Amino acid sequence: MRQIAKAVGLTKDSVARSLATMSGRNKYPESQFWETEAGQGWLCLLVMGTLYVFGLKGNQGAERMTEFFKLIRINSHVGVSPSALRTMMRKMEELLVEFGQRQEEKQRQKGGAGAEIVGSGDETWFNDQMVLVLMDLGSGYLVLEEEAADRSYETWEAKAQARLQQLGLRVRHFVSDRGKALVKLATSSFGCLAGADIFHAQYDLSKWLGRSLHGKFGRTSKQLQEAEEKMASLAEKEAAPEKITQQKQVIEQCQAQLKVIEASRQAYHEAQRSVSAAVHAFSVAENTPQTSEQVEMGLAQQAQRFEELAQEQAVADHKDATGKFRRQIKDVASIVDAWWLWTKESLERGIGAELSYWLLHILLPVIYWYHQLQKTQNPEMKKLYAAALQKAQAAYVVHPVTQTMSPDDLDRWRSWAEWASGNFHRASSAGEGRNGCLSQSYHNGRGLTSRRLAALTTIHNYDTRRRDGSTPAQRLYGQQFPDLFEWLLGQMGALPLPRQARPPVLHDPLAVNAVSA
Repeated sequence: MRQIAKAVGLTKDSVARSLATMSGRNKYPESQFWETEAGQGWLCLLVMGTLYVFGLKGNQGAERMTEFFKLIRINSHVGVSPSALRTMMRKMEELLVEFGQRQEEKQRQKGGAGAEIVGSGDETWFNDQMVLVLMDLGSGYLVLEEEAADRSYETWEAKAQARLQQLGLRVRHFVSDRGKALVKLATSSFGCLAGADIFHAQYDLSKWLGRSLHGKFGRTSKQLQEAEEKMASLAEKEAAPEKITQQKQVIEQCQAQLKVIEASRQAYHEAQRSVSAAVHAFSVAENTPQTSEQVEMGLAQQAQRFEELAQEQAVADHKDATGKFRRQIKDVASIVDAWWLWTKESLERGIGAELSYWLLHILLPVIYWYHQLQKTQNPEMKKLYAAALQKAQAAYVVHPVTQTMSPDDLDRWRSWAEWASGNFHRASSAGEGRNGCLSQSYHNGRGLTSRRLAALTTIHNYDTRRRDGSTPAQRLYGQQFPDLFEWLLGQMGALPLPRQARPPVLHDPLAVNAVSA
């Protein structure tokens, strides 16, 4: 012990106590590994990773994680009580906020991102708590995610403009659910077009017509099933021929009604797909650039189709869903013209008519449809976009400019096409997805403090990844950032040591001490 004490610079008594402690906690076969340097490093990774993924991202409680750590038998080597875990999570939150502020400060010192973005704004609630969310749809970067007392235009402008100036960003186009404050924010504060979100436009139609047709189909299917069961019962009982004939007519009527309703349902889904296919920079069928007027015509045709289906199936439009859809057509279509203007402005002057045509009509459609194909999850839309991509690729291969383009120039123009395609956004579904992510805190009953919300914003910006492995911050600023979790590990310090818990004291209510009279 004297030799150990001399080597580590401790007293002999301290070494003796430490060895006794180690002997007392080494209860399991794996315990010896936790005493090694590699074992301590792995324990730190396990505990911090659990707190980061399940505590911060997954909104699990400290008691649940304490139970997990006890199940894997590390509680004798690490302090994993609920209070110890909450202390570490509070430190994590503070460090995450510091990381985000530090990275943004570095970008400000460089002059900021200096980028034009496609913005999207929305509000989400947790009981009486309201959070304003402003996102760059191109990169997915959360520009603003803060609590607010109200969602008025004045509140939105004050918070949004402060963050945009801080980050050096400018909103080139804005997509929203047509809230009055958000429309005014786009036109008056950002000075850009206020595009309507196609997601909300289609969702309103779905709630009205899609739900009604689905309900009719379900009720008629049930009637048909009951009629067939009654027919089987009549046949089993050898009922009179006229009753059996009458029941057959009931079954045939139900089958005919079901066939008509199913045809209407198929027509409704086809109309919804046509709405989605219409709102694109290029025509899906012809692969040529579209204007907002062409998009408006396509959407108006589908609106008429929805009205015809509703009339055929006697579905009343009490909330004027089709009228609301028609009123948004112009704003939905405006996205196309705004994108084309932005894309053409980005081209270098003096590049020549032939190269300009090749970029806008040959190269850009290939990258555009490839992006759209990767985005959609609908099998029918995938087939549609795959066919459009195939047409675009066929035109790209045979064009003379493609044959003479140097590899360096091709890489440069491909990067431009990737940037341009990434600027086309017709829905604010990414913002809605962020609201759904935050709602997990509400459903888990955790609530959201200002510090936790800021920490989650940092996690989203610097540690959520797309298929290519890039984070929103990398896509916005065009550079690599330190790995957030690795940085966090280096800042958290050593794990807390376990403490000997006091044994629980159990009181017997029947053990009453005798009291002298």
